[in-house]
Amino acid sequence: MELRPMRSWIHHSKGKVLRQAGTTRDKLGLHEDMMTRQGFEGRDAHLYRRNEPIRWKRADEGGELLDFDGTAVQPDDLADAGGFPRPIAYNEDVTVSVSRRGANMTYSVRNADGDELYFVHQGTGTFYTEFGPIPYEPGDYVLLPKGTTYRVRPAGPVNYFLIFESADELSLADIGPLGRRAPFDPALLYVPTPALDELGDGRNEEGEWPVRIKSLGGYTSVYYDFDPIDVEGWKGDLFPFKMNIRDYRPIMSDRLHVMPSAYTVFMTKGFLLGNLLPRPFEAAEDAELIPPYHRNMEYDEFTFHHAGTAMQVEVAPASVSLVRRGRHHGFLAELQKKLRANVKPGDRIDMQIIFLDVANPLTVAPELQAAQRRGEHYSEGTVAKEGAPTQSSS
Repeated sequence: MELRPMRSWIHHSKGKVLRQAGTTRDKLGLHEDMMTRQGFEGRDAHLYRRNEPIRWKRADEGGELLDFDGTAVQPDDLADAGGFPRPIAYNEDVTVSVSRRGANMTYSVRNADGDELYFVHQGTGTFYTEFGPIPYEPGDYVLLPKGTTYRVRPAGPVNYFLIFESADELSLADIGPLGRRAPFDPALLYVPTPALDELGDGRNEEGEWPVRIKSLGGYTSVYYDFDPIDVEGWKGDLFPFKMNIRDYRPIMSDRLHVMPSAYTVFMTKGFLLGNLLPRPFEAAEDAELIPPYHRNMEYDEFTFHHAGTAMQVEVAPASVSLVRRGRHHGFLAELQKKLRANVKPGDRIDMQIIFLDVANPLTVAPELQAAQRRGEHYSEGTVAKEGAPTQSSS
């Protein structure tokens, strides 16, 4: 975010508290509950409760934690080479869409409304851009700046992309005192070199090369009798690139749980986008393995489960969750106890989760609403019967 949140060293402690938050809660026999502003960067309060704040009896519609089966979303481009991705959630700053393209595009596309960031959940192939080809594989982020002409060429029929379209220019997050080579080295970015297309795809049935231009939320097309992606050279500081989550090295602490905002990769003034990736469990004697209960007062929290478990709890790939601001989320006590009992020295967290924290509330599209799971929730941490909330990225 451009506006840095207020920081204060004037703190008060009243009643029973842990002097160091996030350490062994068994010392108090109480449940630690975080209330935060500006995600985890602003002012906060830690409350120590007798009862679990997520164990409500029931919730009105709109008050529940939302869990969706992302594999149930079937965009037009799954079966139609000329089809579009499917928006699943949006606000004025970002639109989240799903693409499951099964064949080469019969057109090229140019987005004049904003940057596009593809996250590759499944599939291999190539983004054929006017800057040059960008090969893709699972775990890739592919950033296509506003105005870039491109088309997607899958290597096979099974592909799944999560697309984030940003109204503002996407930038890499400020890594501050970590230096310029952490949590990833910019030398690992893949930057394309021009290469002319030899396959001749991107054409319609009439043999024309259409370019669909997105502007003001809609599309119009222009048509060429030659391939408009015909660049033989480029220079400048505006270009597409890709990076893979395996090249991101999570910030870790042996003694304290590091909060998700530390894993932000991309950001604008309206949202943070990052990843929770494999790392060792905290191993110090007084370290708390599990994040406290949390209610984020500024952001809606959207997450996509790419692979692995959520701290040893099974989660279906392509699970999508949404936690509205002000809602408590976290692990139920019995799951916390089970996890602590099962973790051995040297054990690792194997989760691969993409998170999006948005300042303006997200609207859930009907296509995603239709994929909502009820009765059993498989969000990022808790497998629980209806009425028992689920774990979020925080």
